[in-house]
Amino acid sequence: MSTSDSRTGTGKTDAAESTSKLPAFDSASSPSEQGLGSGKGSAARGASRSPKKSAPAAGAEKERRGPRRVRLTLARLDPFSVMKLSFLVAIAVGIATVIAVVLLWNLVEAIGLWGKIDQLGRDLNGGNPLPFMEFFSFSKMTSYGTIVAVVNVVIITALGTLGAFLYNLVAALLGGLKMTFTDE
Repeated sequence: MSTSDSRTGTGKTDAAESTSKLPAFDSASSPSEQGLGSGKGSAARGASRSPKKSAPAAGAEKERRGPRRVRLTLARLDPFSVMKLSFLVAIAVGIATVIAVVLLWNLVEAIGLWGKIDQLGRDLNGGNPLPFMEFFSFSKMTSYGTIVAVVNVVIITALGTLGAFLYNLVAALLGGLKMTFTDE
């Protein structure tokens, strides 16, 4: 199989030209005459034993078009880390649930819906209040929202962990989830 170096113009390479040359010691000046770190190949000038990079190699980097893509496979999920993450998400959902219950109850109270429902119940019940209206007080609604939030924390955490175990089983059988990432 024949390969050509794309950095050269003719495509032909000479074996002597392709090898890297180390800087030669100049015999005209002795090491004592030169200051420390001032000779050819000194660390002060940034010389190294690797071959010098040519300018066309930098142009090859500019030729690359579009973002770099990497294909990866998600082969396994750590159940403990999924449990921690799902617990934190469930806590956030629980806090949002309690806040939503409080805001909705205040909104319904502000537009006077509880009073209208109570008045309608009194009209239909011969002037007596409806017995189930006591369940719609602010403190009881907040308590209901908190109970639902705590139950959701337990359920969401358990389902997240169970989902990680199930994903690991399916990924072991089928190979996992294949994803492509791009570098933009």
